[in-house]
Amino acid sequence: MPSLDEVAPDNTQKYRRAETMPPLDVPPDLSSSRINDQIAGNVQSTATYSEYEEASSNPLAARYNITPESKPALSGEGADRHLMVPGDREETWQRIEAFWADLNMNIHRKDQRIGLMDTQPDMDGYAYRVRMERGDVNRSARVYVSGTDDSNRSAQKDEAMLRQLAEYLGGLHQQDKAQAQANQPAQSAAQQTEARVILLDEADNQQALLVEQEFTTVWERVGRVLDSRGFTVEDRDRSRGIYYVRYLDPFIEAEREERGFFSRMAFWKSDDEVAPEEYYYIRLVSDASDTRITILDSEQVRSASDTAKRLLGLIQEQLTQ
Repeated sequence: MPSLDEVAPDNTQKYRRAETMPPLDVPPDLSSSRINDQIAGNVQSTATYSEYEEASSNPLAARYNITPESKPALSGEGADRHLMVPGDREETWQRIEAFWADLNMNIHRKDQRIGLMDTQPDMDGYAYRVRMERGDVNRSARVYVSGTDDSNRSAQKDEAMLRQLAEYLGGLHQQDKAQAQANQPAQSAAQQTEARVILLDEADNQQALLVEQEFTTVWERVGRVLDSRGFTVEDRDRSRGIYYVRYLDPFIEAEREERGFFSRMAFWKSDDEVAPEEYYYIRLVSDASDTRITILDSEQVRSASDTAKRLLGLIQEQLTQ
């Protein structure tokens, strides 16, 4: 079984050192040209109020599916000691009820509207009160545990029960995460099969690939293609959307071999005339929900060479399989 710190870390010290962060910049792998400042709520949709509330306070999450990694965590001290629980508050309430049932403790009274739940006294005659409040961000809750009798409260018992509840909810969180990861491969495979990969003819005899998937997914898929096809990846920079690779074009290699045959006959030619190995930058740029792939030469200039086109064709072939 995982320890309590693994399922429900204590973030008290982190919050003490927390500082206000500057406004968010647009991530480098997102295209700012597709961002507009339309007021939330002007577009008609079938979103629920909780979804609208989340989108209004965190537009990046709604537009680009950027969500923080979160799990239950203990925080605060003394009277402010509490458990922060991410997720739907109604589901958290139901899980707290299940927690008392697992302890064979009956609930004396509860009112979800005001977030109060009292238990029957335990074997020592001590009854607990759970108070659940709205969290610091949407779809989260603060959970407090204390005794119901103000004149006979035990800070030690309250802390022990709060930590026990934290471990219980943290374990359920890990189960949810494992289940989501187990379902993800099947969903990703289906999405990759449905995603179109279109070869575009652009100006100056250049070409590009348009992949109808978001940047993160395409970045990972292109990386797997390069690894599986035996490319030599000299460098990769996700923040810039760049793979720097060495690509030996088989057509050019055949020409080199042919030239090599005649060069052996023309022994007076210098070795400096041998063509160098080819290096290319494969660049990925996010375009809203799609991703564009282009090829740059070793000087990071957009390439219209036959080799660049064959490289795009190879990537297209692998992404559509």
